[in-house]
Amino acid sequence: MWKHRVSISKRAAGEKKRYFKFKLVYSFGYDVFRCGEKEMKRGREEEEKEKVIAYLKSRLFPWNFILEDVEEEPLEHFVPYAMQMCGTKGITKGSVKEGEAKAIIATELRDAMTEYLSDEGNRELMEIHGEFAAQYPFAFAQCLVHAILYRLGLALDDVVNLKAISEFLELDMEGINRRERFTRDLISKSKTKAVRVFSKNMLDRSVISSEGDSMGNVDDITFDTKTGRVTGLMVNQGSVRSELAMTDIALTVHSNNIVLKHSGSK
Repeated sequence: MWKHRVSISKRAAGEKKRYFKFKLVYSFGYDVFRCGEKEMKRGREEEEKEKVIAYLKSRLFPWNFILEDVEEEPLEHFVPYAMQMCGTKGITKGSVKEGEAKAIIATELRDAMTEYLSDEGNRELMEIHGEFAAQYPFAFAQCLVHAILYRLGLALDDVVNLKAISEFLELDMEGINRRERFTRDLISKSKTKAVRVFSKNMLDRSVISSEGDSMGNVDDITFDTKTGRVTGLMVNQGSVRSELAMTDIALTVHSNNIVLKHSGSK
């Protein structure tokens, strides 16, 4: 009986040893897998950034961003952000001279992509946009271009001959037209949602001066009661409360900080 107990004890010890050995190997393998997964993700992000840089330098800019095949879900997500950005910057019919639409699109798109490229690790991009962060460069770009055109009362055909470009590059023009129709339809229905998205993402954001000093946090938003346009942000810094005009801030859709365009803004 004693020998039997010893035998069981040795067997249990052996099984326990094998279990911990398996656990160690599994844990090591899982860590290696996760490490490899992170490296692959980092590699994809770097490739995406390199692609964006190449597109910004291309002679086809800004229209090359429109040519990318983007799924519908990220377009639905980014339309309200693009609409609100246009609203806060005062991009509307009559605000731009005839023939300047392309210049406005190029400027706004370049600014948005420059912010994206400078956001190291895209941590804030992930926090704000979650699963759609990876699609930001091209999905938001397409939403922004169509939002600008919509607010100027223009269509894509009014400013660029995409058919000629797509034929030259042997691209599917029907896919481009389908995304344009889908995005424009979303834009036409997004006004209320755009304001809600803007309000949700502005409150409690930190305000930073152009020199990098903290100016406080946003605790309210002011609107023009007649037009519904956002006119400013109320900033709270301890016992001091002040208003920032929208023209004084550099607004992005992937940063948790609001940066003043120049020093001395109150």
